Amino acid sequence: MHRFIQLHCDKKHQDVPKKKGVLEVSFKEESLCELPYHICEECETLFIYGYGKLKNCPHEHKPSCRKCPDPCYDKPMWKKMAQVMSFSGMQLGLTKIRKIFSK
Repeated sequence: MHRFIQLHCDKKHQDVPKKKGVLEVSFKEESLCELPYHICEECETLFIYGYGKLKNCPHEHKPSCRKCPDPCYDKPMWKKMAQVMSFSGMQLGLTKIRKIFSK
């Protein structure tokens, strides 16, 4: 999610002021790592919201949000995250294809 939101913000919000921050990632009260980010306020809100939902997901094996039997995202946030994931997924896919053909 971190990489997708960062890529989306870098490409779509180039002219928007960015905020630097660090998100501490933890699992079962154990700190795993820190994720530095440099994104706009709108993307930061989505990032923190998404991480909070993922962290509190009651499922042992996390389904994709699209296939989740108990969706926890508010509809507007779900739509925004879907847009970000779709855009960034395409960008990452196109990047890999470009690398293959440029060899």
